[in-house]
Amino acid sequence: MAITAFQSLRNLKHAARGQHMPLPSSEHSEPEWQGIGYQLGGVRLVSAMGEVREVLQVPRFTALPGVNDWMLGIANVRGRLLPVVDVHRYLGIEATLPQNQARLLVVEAEGLTAGLMVEASLGIQHFVLSSFEPPGSEVPVALARIVRGSYRHGGRVYYEARLSTLFCEEQFRNVSTNWDANLRQARRGAMEK
Repeated sequence: MAITAFQSLRNLKHAARGQHMPLPSSEHSEPEWQGIGYQLGGVRLVSAMGEVREVLQVPRFTALPGVNDWMLGIANVRGRLLPVVDVHRYLGIEATLPQNQARLLVVEAEGLTAGLMVEASLGIQHFVLSSFEPPGSEVPVALARIVRGSYRHGGRVYYEARLSTLFCEEQFRNVSTNWDANLRQARRGAMEK
């Protein structure tokens, strides 16, 4: 007697039911923390889900005159103007991956919204909350001001970073290179000659 496809599926279903493992009880599982993973200067970082509003491919942007080199320009993202900041240049660190892997993290804080360009996005990361460790001496100096601590998972270290910390810095808020002042000074010098 030939077995029909329906009978084969029924047999497979019964065999699978006999082999299933129950899900772990929620009362025995450890609390988790999750965030958006990304890379800066070859270092794996993670920021809270609520801090990073969106992860985008780096959009086209228009360069602005008279701004610091880390302010790459302004992008139009779905009708909203978004400043584009190269976090590597701002923090004074070198990128370790090709430019085509770069991503833009959209962050809102302190009444500002900006697109922060990082080396790569590492997706959503999950950590057991108890694996959190306060920052130690192994934190790269350039990142120390944004790192809150670290999580270990699968033999890898992810530093928890608060990108919103940058938004509080006077340097971040003042993107001008004092272009106007430099221009006025140059004009005065030309007139004196």
